[in-house]
Amino acid sequence: MSYSDPAGTQIPISVVELVASRPHPVGDIVLNPGGPGLSGVQFLRESRHIFPASLRARFTLVSFDPRGVGSSEPLRCLTAAETRAWISLNPAPSTPQQIHHAVSARKAFVRDCEQSASTRLISSMSTANNARDMDRLRVALDQSRLTYYGSSYGTYLGMVYAEMFPRNVRAMVFDGPIDPRFIYSETSEAQQVVGYETDLHDFLAWWAKCSSCSRSFPRPPARGYAALMAHFKRGLVIPAHLGALGGREAVGYGTALLGVIAELGSKENWPYLADALAEAEKGDGGSLAVYAYASYGVQADGSFSNYRFANTATWCLDWPAPTTIRAYQTLATQLAKSAPDFGAWEAWSRLTCRYWPARAGTHPGPVHASGAPPILVIGSTRDPATPYAWAKDLTTQLPRATLLTRSGAGHTAYQFSSCVRKWADRYLETLKMPPAETVCPSN
Repeated sequence: MSYSDPAGTQIPISVVELVASRPHPVGDIVLNPGGPGLSGVQFLRESRHIFPASLRARFTLVSFDPRGVGSSEPLRCLTAAETRAWISLNPAPSTPQQIHHAVSARKAFVRDCEQSASTRLISSMSTANNARDMDRLRVALDQSRLTYYGSSYGTYLGMVYAEMFPRNVRAMVFDGPIDPRFIYSETSEAQQVVGYETDLHDFLAWWAKCSSCSRSFPRPPARGYAALMAHFKRGLVIPAHLGALGGREAVGYGTALLGVIAELGSKENWPYLADALAEAEKGDGGSLAVYAYASYGVQADGSFSNYRFANTATWCLDWPAPTTIRAYQTLATQLAKSAPDFGAWEAWSRLTCRYWPARAGTHPGPVHASGAPPILVIGSTRDPATPYAWAKDLTTQLPRATLLTRSGAGHTAYQFSSCVRKWADRYLETLKMPPAETVCPSN
């Protein structure tokens, strides 16, 4: 649990592998799907089809649940009913009463986390420790050097590993990367919420031209959406009948906004989001609630994975949060100027870290990975969660990195472009980079 006390308490790490289909494979590729807090074990079991058969023939794919995640000594803070109530909280408090309620809820959440796990575990769930664990995994796999694919937050885990163990790296792909210089700074948060805002506008413009979409929603959709969300902000609550996922629930602003955010990231989901908003306009919040709950890892029986709890723990340990309520209010006002739909939500999203029992041990800063081999960075031009500017910035920080660009919307690139897969798989097998300034279309 603590690398400063290697003879002390031990922690189990769950690992899964998909063995290469051909004899004498090139080696193992360790995967991390992001989060933080997402289960790598579940990811590989459910999403192995993302990786082409040709890659699975030449490599054994390996993934793991980071400490505190999934089946690796999971941190659990809330019951299923408490999680649904947590999701429904106002994500953008503005009045003194709303802010007081938001603070009280965050303090109660932290108390629940502390009651369910030791402070020692909570304090150990940093990316630095996950990187150390990954090097132990490399040794257990009998790999002299690590071959790695990380997406979203998984890119940051890869960066920290490369910074700590540069000589232990064979190849690394960073897909949809975080920029470690600006993470959770005003710069990064402004870029991120503008990305979400752009995706929303693109979705609403698509909806206006969609011939197969419901025509019952007020036209134009942009005006109807603004009116619906304004009603939610003023306190509109609509019912949702969810069966095993939660029975009868009340859907308000928090659940509705999270449901929208959950579906915006992929154009494939836009028809479902349009239907969900049309249903909400008619007074049925069921679909929006399902999408919001799915983003918290809802299971078929209505329980939840511990994804969001682990996510909070790692972010709070990795980057310092604002320490005053005034700072959150100021940031909410600033971000709302460029992103009126999502700015205040983003600004208040880290309020829990203000009360977290363990303080951040690192600060934003550039990554160099001096001594590491060339690293492939993949960025998407319309990625709302990790903006393209972050991929370009990261490429300038890493002295031997190459940027591969996907043109199009959606978070991360590998699953959305056969061209990206071709170049990434070629690099993983042969270590040969794509030509400089290569741009791939989306499928």
